[in-house]
Amino acid sequence: MRRDLHSQVDFYNQHWRDFKYANIYKLTRCTAILDAICSIQLDEPRILDLGCGAGWLTAILGMFGPTIGVDLSESAIRSAQSQYNHVQYLQANIFNWDYPRESFDIVVSQEVIEHVQDQKEYIRISAQMLSSKGYLILTTPNKRTLMAMSNEQRANWSKQPIENWLTLNELRRLVALEFDIFYIHTVIPGLGHKGVYRLFNSTRIENFVEKIGVDRFYENLRLAIGLGLHTVLFARKRA
Repeated sequence: MRRDLHSQVDFYNQHWRDFKYANIYKLTRCTAILDAICSIQLDEPRILDLGCGAGWLTAILGMFGPTIGVDLSESAIRSAQSQYNHVQYLQANIFNWDYPRESFDIVVSQEVIEHVQDQKEYIRISAQMLSSKGYLILTTPNKRTLMAMSNEQRANWSKQPIENWLTLNELRRLVALEFDIFYIHTVIPGLGHKGVYRLFNSTRIENFVEKIGVDRFYENLRLAIGLGLHTVLFARKRA
């Protein structure tokens, strides 16, 4: 990375040292990731959790196939390996990592691409790690929703050394350089209150649709038009 690697390592060592439990946002993303893996229907897929952080998702993925978690933070890797010994963890800066090319069936990237400087290279590396027609499952904050938040609310999502958020279209164009995209959609509605979000996230409308019993339909509508907090992308490496 081109921006002060040492400050990033220091930040993530401290950040993951304080981690205790996954919140509802992480649980929702995890569910979306597992849904994608389920649809692949591979027996014991070889999985790489790229930017695994505290390693909790790696541990879950490791119940379905041999799994490796990689992260920049040595502290996070050490803690994860001590807690979850059924999977392998490696500390590495992936941009300098002598990684095992074409060794995985699935690469999972949960909330990582927004924290790297060279996003195009990150996608290229992800593709190189995958076997022929391997799969990428990626989640990242939805820039459109973040920009519809108040400055104070958005600041809670802007604490990491690098924040390069992407819109759905920006992410789609980036990933399409190396992959064929099966789907891209959003999860977790209800955040953001500027522009069109002011209408769709109105408490009055939410209460009304719940009253008439179409709240689930309305939630799916908001997600379908890209108003969720996080983006979920599922793609296959181009042959």
